[in-house]
Amino acid sequence: MIGGNFPLIALLSVKGYIMTIFINVADLKDPDDPQGRSYREVNREKNHEIPLGSLVELESGARVFVVKHTRDCDETPLYSLGIDPDPEQHKFFTSNGYGEESLTQITRR
Repeated sequence: MIGGNFPLIALLSVKGYIMTIFINVADLKDPDDPQGRSYREVNREKNHEIPLGSLVELESGARVFVVKHTRDCDETPLYSLGIDPDPEQHKFFTSNGYGEESLTQITRR
C-alpha cells in the first residue's frame, strides 16, 4: 500500500521538447486489487476502525481520545486526537493525522 500522496515525476521528450509530467501515486492502479481500482479508490472503501470517543495509546505511551475521523489526500483513514472525549472541548487541543497503525485502542466508547 502507498503511505502517502507523493507525485512521480517523469521527463518526456517529444519532437525535441522536454515535458515534465506529474503523476499522483494515489491515482495509480493498485496491483493487488482484483477490480483494478486506484490506491485512492481502494482506500476510500476502508472504514475507520476506532470509534469516536475511544481512548487510545500512542507509541510514546501517551493516552488520548479519538475526537474526529479524517482522511489523507489519498483517502487513507486518519484520526484526530484530543485530551477530552467531548468534541466541544477539543477545539484548540487536537493533534491531527494519526494512522490506525500508530494507535493502540484501550477502551471503546
